[in-house]
Amino acid sequence: MNHRCDLDGRMAVSRSPIYREAQVKLRDFIRSRELGPGDRLPSEAMLAAELGVSRLSLREATRSLQTLGVIEAQHGNGLFVSSFSFRPLIEQLPYGLAVPGMALEEILTAREAMEVGLMPAVARRAGSEELAECARLAERMAELEAEGKEITEVDRAFHLLLYKGLRNPLVDNLIELFWEIFVRLGDAIPAPVEGGRAAVHLRIVEALQAGEAIESIQRMQEHFNDVRTRSTKLHTPT
Repeated sequence: MNHRCDLDGRMAVSRSPIYREAQVKLRDFIRSRELGPGDRLPSEAMLAAELGVSRLSLREATRSLQTLGVIEAQHGNGLFVSSFSFRPLIEQLPYGLAVPGMALEEILTAREAMEVGLMPAVARRAGSEELAECARLAERMAELEAEGKEITEVDRAFHLLLYKGLRNPLVDNLIELFWEIFVRLGDAIPAPVEGGRAAVHLRIVEALQAGEAIESIQRMQEHFNDVRTRSTKLHTPT
């Protein structure tokens, strides 16, 4: 714990550890120099001198910022500014979501609002290669269902690819975040006995490829209605 002396000479607890002050200074340095993803940071010695902190404090600050995904270390090549990603948050999910049953409905609602709301934007790219590949993924889901096999990974690929054509990294990161959280919380959601999840996904793609924004909204809403109906069985006494 970091301490300082107050006016009476007594020891008092500082408001934050020294490394956190170094962390703030490092963030400010990146911002003030307008450094972006892939830009290299100065050497540890130069950076410590520039920020006015000890090399030990800087080392702790850089480690914490690596954990947060702000910077990355390339072995033998130094420190670089990272691209924005929710991956560090995703990796901490098992610790941040201790009561899965309580959070499932909240995550489902957030994910539903985003994916349904994005349908008109995706429909405007009716002829995109991404949608053509999504159709192939939906067909692959149908094959797996017919074989009685798990479709989760193909389902995940479908939803991640569906919005790639928007060329919006924030959307991509949020979709991945919601998907990852939802799968971890709801991996026990029972699949429909009769299958049919592939058909739901194919109807979504067909509406999008036809440029039918309203119909695609309805189809995606049907998809989430089905997920919500099945998720309630997690909490239904047997």
